[in-house]
Amino acid sequence: MKGHLQDTKTAPRCVVLIATPTAKVRGQWTQALKDMYTVLDVGERGSLDRSLADLKPDVLLLDLALHRLGGLEGVQAIRQLSPETKIVLFARSPNAKEGISLLKAGAWGYCEKAIEPLRLRKVVLMLQQGEVWVKRNLIPHLIGELARLTRLRTKDSASHEARLRSLTPREREVVLLIGEGVNNKKIASRLMITEHTVKAHLTTIFRKLGLSGRVQLALLANESGRGPISPTGWDDRSAGEPQGSTRPKSN
Repeated sequence: MKGHLQDTKTAPRCVVLIATPTAKVRGQWTQALKDMYTVLDVGERGSLDRSLADLKPDVLLLDLALHRLGGLEGVQAIRQLSPETKIVLFARSPNAKEGISLLKAGAWGYCEKAIEPLRLRKVVLMLQQGEVWVKRNLIPHLIGELARLTRLRTKDSASHEARLRSLTPREREVVLLIGEGVNNKKIASRLMITEHTVKAHLTTIFRKLGLSGRVQLALLANESGRGPISPTGWDDRSAGEPQGSTRPKSN
């Protein structure tokens, strides 16, 4: 395992673990991120498991080509090794079905492997801010999945409501806003609290509900009848910046 570590006298930076069998990609991603983050990289599955268990990185950038277990099982295995790590998965040819499955399993992002360096930095920044990152062409499929869950939610609504009752009133307010697709900055503004406090609430909510990501929480909010979501962090190439909870623009 190789890494680029910050001066120990400075404040701790976000730790990013890069996991891909492609040496060229490891080099490119490390070069793109090393000035902003503490970056470590691995090239095989055994090293990935050891690094997750020992380091508990803040963010994992994981090439699906590294996974012998497959994407969905891999996300679940990673969550067991390092529950707090935010996982972004990279595919050579991303597809909607796989993306939806991975996001529901707890991934925080799903991207194409041939990602531009500047966009990769934006992905990690969005995760630091508590947002998810998906390509715009996944939006219709996410909406379709939410519609399907809405049709099915009558049967399970009571159990979802019971889970949400374990939250404090303030935490339930945060869940409601997440279900509406509101990003952290706007949640802070609406509730008149800081973004740091919003992130602290989300950490507690994820722990209480046994969830690993924002998409899972938004789906739970929708399943319990708390309204639709509009996921944040769209990969909006036409705008040049990831968007918040506004209605997605067409490319």
